[in-house]
This record gives sequence, C-alpha cells and structure tokens, in this order.
Amino acid sequence: MDVVDKVDKAVWTSTHSLLFASLGLGFFMWGTISTIAPLFYPSINNVFFIIVPIIATLAGNLVFPLISDKLYGRKKTFMITMSMYGIGAGVIATSAIISQVTGIPITSTPLLLTLTTGIVLGVLGVEGEVPVMLSYAAEMMPLKKRDQVLILAPNFDNVGAMIASAVVMVSFLFNNTTLELLSLSLTALAGLIFLIVVRLRLPESIRWLYNKGLREKAEKEVTKLGNRIQEVPENRDIRGLSLISRYWFLVAIAVSQYLTYGLMAFYIGDFYFPNLENLIVFVANVGASAAGFLAGLMIGKMKSRKFSLFSFVGGTVTILGILFTIDTVSKNMDLFYTLLLLNMAFSEFGWAVRTIYEPLILPTNNRAFLIGLVRVFPITLSSISVYFTSYLNSPFLYVAYNTALWAIGAVAALTWYFKGYDVNMTPVEVASQNKVDRIN
Repeated sequence: MDVVDKVDKAVWTSTHSLLFASLGLGFFMWGTISTIAPLFYPSINNVFFIIVPIIATLAGNLVFPLISDKLYGRKKTFMITMSMYGIGAGVIATSAIISQVTGIPITSTPLLLTLTTGIVLGVLGVEGEVPVMLSYAAEMMPLKKRDQVLILAPNFDNVGAMIASAVVMVSFLFNNTTLELLSLSLTALAGLIFLIVVRLRLPESIRWLYNKGLREKAEKEVTKLGNRIQEVPENRDIRGLSLISRYWFLVAIAVSQYLTYGLMAFYIGDFYFPNLENLIVFVANVGASAAGFLAGLMIGKMKSRKFSLFSFVGGTVTILGILFTIDTVSKNMDLFYTLLLLNMAFSEFGWAVRTIYEPLILPTNNRAFLIGLVRVFPITLSSISVYFTSYLNSPFLYVAYNTALWAIGAVAALTWYFKGYDVNMTPVEVASQNKVDRIN
C-alpha cells in the first residue's frame, strides 16, 4: 500500500483533529480580518476603503498559492501567511491605540493610511492561505471524512465574520470607534496565538511531497497519521472532462457565490442601511454559519451534483423573494432579515459546493495556484461591482444585479448536473483526472 492510500484509508487520529483545528482557525481568521473594512465603511464613507482590500485579496490569491505549489509546500506557506496577518492585526491595533491615546480621529489621513495598511497586510495573509488550506484538506484528510471537512472547516469563515460583527455591536454601545477596532484586532491576535501552536505540530502534505519526488520525507510524515487503516468504498465512475471545462465550471459558480455573498452580507447595509450595517452582517452570517454545519451533514447523504443544483437554484429562488419585496423593506425589516438569512444559507451551500469541487477536480502539481486563479474572476468582478453599485440609488436594481448573478450559478450547476460528475468518496487522483498525481 502506497502512502497516498494510507492517507485516504487512515482511521481518524489526534493528528487529524489538529489538521481540522488548523483549518477551522485559519478560516476563522479569514472571516474576522476580511470583515473589518466593510464593518467600518460607514464611519469612513470612502468606497476605496473597501476596494483596496479586495485588490489585496486578488494579490494574495495568486502569490501565496504559487509559492505553496512550487516552492515551500503547505506547512511553510502557512507560516508566511500567518506572519502577514499577524503583522496586519498588530498595525490595526496600533492605529486604534494611537487614536485612543492622542484623541486624533481614526479618519485622519495618517491614521487612516495606517489602518488601511494593516487591513491590506491582514487580507493578503488570510486570503492567500485560503487556496492553500483547501488544497491541504483535500490532500490530507481521510476519504471517509474529507468532504465533511471541506465544508465544515471553511464554515468557520462565517463564524469569524459573525463574531466580528457581534464584537463591533457590543463595542458600539460605548460609541467609540477605536475601541471597536482594538477589540477586533485583539480578537484576531488571540486567534493567531492558538493557530501558531497548532500549526507547528502539523505534518506536511503527503501528496505534495510525493508529487515533488520527496518519497522518504512522505513516508516519514505519513507515520504522524497513525498506523491504523480502514477499507472504504471508492467512487471511480467519472466522466472525462478537460481541465478547461472543469475550470470554467468553477469560475461560473465562484462568480455567482462570491459576489452575491459579499454584496448581500456586507455591502447592501453599507450602501442602503448604514445604521443597520452591523446587524445585517450578523444576521447574514448567522444564516451562513448554521447552513454550513447543515451542509456538512447533507453532503454525506446527497450526491455532489444534486447538492450543487439544490444550492444555486435555492439561492436564485430566495433572492427573488428579496427582489420582489425590497422596495417596501423599510416598512418591514423583519421580512428582509428572514429572507436574507435564508438567502445566505443557500450562499453557504454554494460555498460548500465550491470548497468540495475546487480542490478535488484540479491537479495536485498546481492545485493551490489554480484555485487562486479560479478566484481571480470573482475577486476582480467584486471590486468592480462594489465600485459601481455604490453609485446605484435604487436597492431594487442592486438586488436585481444579485439575482442575475445567482442565475449564472444556477445555469452552471444545471449544466454540470448533466455533463459533470460526482466527487463523493472519489480519490483526489481520480477526481482531478491527473494520472501523474499518484506515484506507485
């Protein structure tokens, strides 16, 4: 039995628990840090304050995955990205402390530039490690639990965003913006300390080592997963599809899910309900967080193609509910919150579809970079969308744009249902259709 089989058939051990904790904490940091700019936009009221971090997101998704694939592997790249958002959180905290001690407004040019720099550094780190974390999970988790981990671990992004918005709402009671910033940055730094402790004990990705020809190192690292194995039923019945076909499917669902989540969870409040921004972010991420745990159960009982179709059609239906009622939303915010919660639940299902398919149908030798390359389209379109929708005076047109985006995902999911394949219980080498991934 080769080491890749040992990874797929390993019985869950304390090392796997550490792997899951590392992924969950990493995604929690992503949710916390990436939420700072949208939460504070109403105080800044400059659209570039939320566009600059999106540009940093694009850079992070291309640079660090490439480093991971070609040079340092998964574990060492984690150390680099953690340093980035550790420094970023420190800079954010410093800007808040200076403002608090000196009385200089955080919106003054020097402190605003310092704050923005901290946010950019933080976003570079957390965004850069997302494709690496997804790759690591796909390459290292036992086949029996892999799909659930690929859903549950990224869901901590929503948990992080939910907690960040809750921290800001509590801090808001003191009517002190710098206190809110300080609370968020300290929350991020506390999470980072736990993350460092966990990740220092992680093994390197066995598949990445094998792909690089480092067989002795792979044999040594796989012992950290324990010696017990179990036979599992494998699905090897897939359709042959070109890499470009798989790539464009991933791009379509990414554009649909990424843009609609950001525009509805973060920016609709910024642009139309600034006094309710924190509550809107909180409600949206409560829905997404709860749905993430539900999706982890559903994927074990539903084939991935059906789950994909259910997610994006459901998202389209629920956004239509918001579209038809948005013009009267100011008279019934409870209805809006209910529909938003449901829509964000389907958004999380769509995110679960992405976190399963992205690392499994892309080849190991370029997996993290290609995941980042998939994200180039939604991230670029997100910055453009945020800029132009900030000038829309009509919430109806804003939601109509989101409806069109959901429809793109629904069409892609329907096409994949008939022309694609399921990846449940499918070894990475089979799902990625790259025979050179496994060296026997």
